[in-house]
Amino acid sequence: MKWYNREPENSLGVIVYLTTVGQLSQLNASLLSLRQYLFKPRPVVVFHEGDFNDVNVQLALANTLGSNAPLAFEHIRFPTKVNIIRTRKEYHIGYSHMCNFFGIMLPYHPLISNLFIFYLRLDSHSYLLGPALTYDLFDYMQTNRLQYSFLMVHMDHRVYVKGLWKLFHKFLTHSCMVPSPAVKKTQTNSFTGWYTYAIIFNNFELCNGSLWREPRMEAWLRQVDESKGIYKYRWGDAPIRTLAVTQFLEKNQVVKLCDIGYSHRHQYTCASHIHPCPVPPHLKGSLNSFYPQGCYPNDNPLCKYYQENT
Repeated sequence: MKWYNREPENSLGVIVYLTTVGQLSQLNASLLSLRQYLFKPRPVVVFHEGDFNDVNVQLALANTLGSNAPLAFEHIRFPTKVNIIRTRKEYHIGYSHMCNFFGIMLPYHPLISNLFIFYLRLDSHSYLLGPALTYDLFDYMQTNRLQYSFLMVHMDHRVYVKGLWKLFHKFLTHSCMVPSPAVKKTQTNSFTGWYTYAIIFNNFELCNGSLWREPRMEAWLRQVDESKGIYKYRWGDAPIRTLAVTQFLEKNQVVKLCDIGYSHRHQYTCASHIHPCPVPPHLKGSLNSFYPQGCYPNDNPLCKYYQENT
């Protein structure tokens, strides 16, 4: 892998994107927010389908990120045709490729399986809003023996998770497992027993890459992959990952970060001690969905379930 600016100093953590050149301006702004607000520079890898092979574009993004931050580009290929009958054809197949990449494939890429311990997944529309962090995210994960951290929680729409809850319980039964306390508390309606649709917003997802290769986790993701639900029903990677985190991780292995201002498309949250957020000019007018303490709605069962940093 060719690195711009400099080689990574260690293998503790990497920041990853999957994007297209059509989102170049958004990616540039996202990288600039990393430069402004991260405690120290960390390696960044941009996954793409070949449209970021222009050296001039790569050099420009490396300049945005800053000379102290390693930057690399990784060309990956998705199938142009998928022989699966899709029930949600209004969504471009590229969306399903993205969900499959982040939900199933990424932990097995050599970058994650062989090189780096932790990774932070971001989207090209992911922007840190400040204030500047006073600690390194990857050091924090390692020091506190954490496996997974997130910023925001949301409610998925039932039409986008058709069959997922049923598949999850089928998997548990066939694996001789029962729903964990976290699944019962956050994913199961206490009155009806139905799915709550509560999800972790994983467009900011900081985790140990090896946790997804743990045998039980791996078996669940294999079940999802074999079901083809990502392509057939438009399952997102967020509900798939949320079910995995709540079922297989101990409560003390997960943390909700509350000291980071962050936005993704029109949703945003502020650091717990600062409101309003310092919104950059290019985002003013587009941020119209505020998540207090990273929560939507306020009574989302995931909101206060896990420990929080402040």
